[in-house]
Amino acid sequence: MSATTGSGPTWLLRLAPSAVPPEPACPPETLALAERPLGPGPVGWGVEVARDMAAHIVRQVPEHGTPGAYPQFRRAVEATVLTALRGLVTEPEPTASLVAPEAVAWNAELARREIPLEQVLRGVRLGHAHLHARLMAALDREPAHIRAREVRRISELLFVYADVQASTLAEEYVAERDRWRRSTEAARRRTVEDLLAGRLIGGAVAARTLGYELARHHTAFIVTSPSPDTSADALRRLAADLCRAAGGENLLAVTADPTELWAWACWPAEPAREALAALPALVPERRPLRAAIGPVAYGVEGFRSSHRCAREAERVARLRGSGWLCDYTEVSAAALLTSDTEHARWFAARVLGALGADDPRTRELRETLRVYLAEGRSPQGAAERLFVARNTVTYRVRRAVQVWGRPLGADALELRMALEIARLLGP
Repeated sequence: MSATTGSGPTWLLRLAPSAVPPEPACPPETLALAERPLGPGPVGWGVEVARDMAAHIVRQVPEHGTPGAYPQFRRAVEATVLTALRGLVTEPEPTASLVAPEAVAWNAELARREIPLEQVLRGVRLGHAHLHARLMAALDREPAHIRAREVRRISELLFVYADVQASTLAEEYVAERDRWRRSTEAARRRTVEDLLAGRLIGGAVAARTLGYELARHHTAFIVTSPSPDTSADALRRLAADLCRAAGGENLLAVTADPTELWAWACWPAEPAREALAALPALVPERRPLRAAIGPVAYGVEGFRSSHRCAREAERVARLRGSGWLCDYTEVSAAALLTSDTEHARWFAARVLGALGADDPRTRELRETLRVYLAEGRSPQGAAERLFVARNTVTYRVRRAVQVWGRPLGADALELRMALEIARLLGP
């Protein structure tokens, strides 16, 4: 009996995720293509394995980033797993068509980021080894006569698929890297990365390459999308609208990856603070796009520092789950407090003690005390912000102080910091 007929692949068709599978990263058409020969159970198993595989690869090859930071990476891994499973059932001729288009697209992005080819191929090897191990573990639950036949078949086919994928991706990588290096966009991106890294670079040379004057007042924007399917033009349009609404003289925009754009607006003289504060009212919301804004700063150092601050604003916005536009000047204290999350958690735990407990009642007491202190210890001000009665605020503050176990002193700076950290990072 052939290994691909009768009882051979039936064990593959019985594969199922160990629990509720994670949300797929691939588009519906890719999942549908896999479900036709496999069915929903093996596809769910593949999605689960791909999630674990992506995490395994980035632990070994950090140059790939993180699955959360690069949705296109997880999509490439998932499509590769599903393509391999389809191949193990149907045994197609081993050609370049076995390489998932999503893997080719991510490979091109790695080439544009100039991740060394050996690291790209190491990721391929790690991924196939992980998939092989998971399939062998699944085979261990099958009868001995199936294991005896399938172990060799699976191992040989996966070796062929890995070899074809590595060869195809190596060829595509070299071609894309050469195209990228010849392009103007690559030169602009390299110049921006040199500036952000603080490398010495002549201002006149940078200005010629970028088409953007550095001896100006700058504010940085980071525009992001949760989906790699968002067009680069959509990200650029939002950055251009923000620049125009703020009255910027010029705009520099550089694609960081398929889900993120870096941009800067500049002015010959420092703009009024109101110009940036009014942006939420002047620029329509573009969900699911989000934007973070850095403070205005001058020259090359200002170019760097505003981008760094915009990055911090983007991070805090993710922590808070706040609106689509986040201004660093409004979250600078929160950014500073949580820049080292592990240290921040230790600090908050030490200061809060029992007031740091993770239960609904204590969270309510913590938030009331935080707002009360932020309002200059005004029960009325806190009541208006929290939409509760003044007496409720008074009671909760008294109870929070009791739980904390010490009186409120004149200087409550550490307590206010710890309360803010707990709000942002959780208890």
